[in-house]
Amino acid sequence: MKIPKILTVILLGILFLCTASLAPPSPPEVGKVTFPLGNVMILSKGDRQFRKVTFNMPVLNGDKIETKKQSRCELTFKDGSVVRVDEQSIYTVEKAELDKSKKDVESELAIGKLWANIKKVVTGRDSWKLKSPAAVVAVRGTIYRMNAGADSSAQVLVYDGNVAVSPAVPASGQRGMGAVPGQPQQVQGPVQIQGPTQVSMAEWFEIIKAQQQIVVRPDGSYAKSDFNLADDEKLEWVQWNKERDKLLE
Repeated sequence: MKIPKILTVILLGILFLCTASLAPPSPPEVGKVTFPLGNVMILSKGDRQFRKVTFNMPVLNGDKIETKKQSRCELTFKDGSVVRVDEQSIYTVEKAELDKSKKDVESELAIGKLWANIKKVVTGRDSWKLKSPAAVVAVRGTIYRMNAGADSSAQVLVYDGNVAVSPAVPASGQRGMGAVPGQPQQVQGPVQIQGPTQVSMAEWFEIIKAQQQIVVRPDGSYAKSDFNLADDEKLEWVQWNKERDKLLE
């Protein structure tokens, strides 16, 4: 017995809907690529090959951005926060939940240079963190940049607001030295530990304010200081980012 064509179409439609309902949901869009410059590649979660980044390309959780030589990339998140990565950098959006009730972002700069202009968070539950092999930066709305060195060191410089910097969690039992011999080192809690006393890498954190910087070494030792704003502004990377930031005003 032949099945009428219309019945065949209906059965195929039902089969398609059932198959679609079983497919895993697409990850939500957390932002867009708003300024690709040069050779910028992206690797989405689950993919095996990088593909070329294009203007206004959606950014999803798990996306890894790699900029080649003489290339840069600007990402704009749904809340208006902007992250830019310089040439020869690798940046990953590990997790981003951005809606009216919650802001929770975790990302990683594996190597290279990054500039961030982060919108102010509203509630105490909100969190915006950037990590590198050496350090973790937590912000609540600020402008700062990070350099992640090939030696796994990290440098963080703050231009507006403040950030909290702590060491990346090490393997169990690994320890680091205090920042500057002979000077006090701030650790969590009310206790001051004098250098060069050893403390666990996971025990300290530093608040870095505008026109301050911190360098975190691979062993967890660190040095905090002011930086010369006039000299800093001579850097082409800084000049370019400040010009881009003016467009956000």
